Amino acid sequence: MTGKMQLINEGYTSAWLKWHLFRKFRRRRGDLYQGALLRLRHLLATLPRKSLVIDCGANVGKVTRYFVEHGMKVIAFEPDPVARSRLLVEFSAHPDVLIEAKAVGCEDGVMPFYQLPDLKSGGIEQTESSSIVQRNVHAAEPIGRVDVIDIAAYIQALSEPVRILKLDIEGSEADVLERLIESEVYRTIDLILVETHDRFSDSLAFRLQAIRKKIVNHRIRNINLDWR
Repeated sequence: MTGKMQLINEGYTSAWLKWHLFRKFRRRRGDLYQGALLRLRHLLATLPRKSLVIDCGANVGKVTRYFVEHGMKVIAFEPDPVARSRLLVEFSAHPDVLIEAKAVGCEDGVMPFYQLPDLKSGGIEQTESSSIVQRNVHAAEPIGRVDVIDIAAYIQALSEPVRILKLDIEGSEADVLERLIESEVYRTIDLILVETHDRFSDSLAFRLQAIRKKIVNHRIRNINLDWR
């Protein structure tokens, strides 16, 4: 989450100049993230107030807060109960924030939910690794089960368009991206920002590479995989 504080720490003009002068040519990981930020900030400056944003993997709400400060309405999905408790403290009474205690995926269902084994003795930032996708860093047993929603169907059922979709869902992003592209729901959204987790497994990295190729080959302009 530390890098996302640059959402407010760097002026737009400075960020725009740095991107066009050297960041987009170097294409380092941090530079690509700055390009994603620039796209987001430009879009937020042009959207009408009360436009709808969905924050999947909202955690404790740092990015949700940023959207709200820019006049957006936010649906924040956060399945981790520890992170969600912080989210509720700040936003449960906010008229422009709806908090959903669910994970997002490619179909509706119920799945086991995993946390780091030492979460209780660690800091709140450890909730950023919680997931419905179990990895070797997680405790052997799930803390329980969580509802999972088909995010594409959820978006289709809304009464207003989603202008921005942020996905930071700890290994489930390939499932969701494939579903959004296959259903063509992605076409209805101005900007989709995705934090990818290629390092989690070879199979996930392979799927994400295929998605990147599809984005290029089909000239999909509104899906950005450089969010961090």
